Amino acid sequence: MASVQALGRLVLYVVMKGEIPFETLTAENNIKVAEKSQDEETKDLICCLFSPGENVMNCLKDLLGHPFFWTWENRYRALRDLGNESDIKTRNNESKILKRLNSRTPEPSRSFYQWKSKIDQNVMKHMNNKTKFPYENTVGDLLRFIRNMGEHINDNNSRRVKKTIGDPSRYFQETFPDLVIYVYKKLKDTKYRKHFPQTQSSLSVPEAAGPMDLRS
Repeated sequence: MASVQALGRLVLYVVMKGEIPFETLTAENNIKVAEKSQDEETKDLICCLFSPGENVMNCLKDLLGHPFFWTWENRYRALRDLGNESDIKTRNNESKILKRLNSRTPEPSRSFYQWKSKIDQNVMKHMNNKTKFPYENTVGDLLRFIRNMGEHINDNNSRRVKKTIGDPSRYFQETFPDLVIYVYKKLKDTKYRKHFPQTQSSLSVPEAAGPMDLRS
């Protein structure tokens, strides 16, 4: 257990490129260490390492598929693919996937709370004109919005939208930085994990550089 918790501190030390001395991290409690994380993926990975459960090896194996190790593009692709699920596209609120994602109103602290208000209103109006169901402030509809944006971003009549938001993969992750980890935790034990990047049996340095990419 102690060695796994030390690994959690090492993760933060590496991600922050040694800005905080490892000795300082060792002297602080787990909660304070996790709170120093600069992104949600790193924070969640560290928290998992601090509380690995009884089967440490299974925990470590499962963590190979954690969003910490996903690239920007893989995260965006997972959100788009989930938004392409038929139950999300048709807003089937009785479906298993929407019951999980929309199980409660997002807390105000969540970046995607009242998500429509964070989207440029001209962009919102443009996208509402392209859907049968006007968007609501739910996680399911945000995924549908991300999917539809990806489908239409290169249309001739969407040039102004593209100019406004730029690269959609970065736009959505910068606007809603805790969305990927929220969706991952809700769906990781369901059949919908098929939309997540395939777990690697081993990690090279470039594969493990996901969170560092966020601050490059």
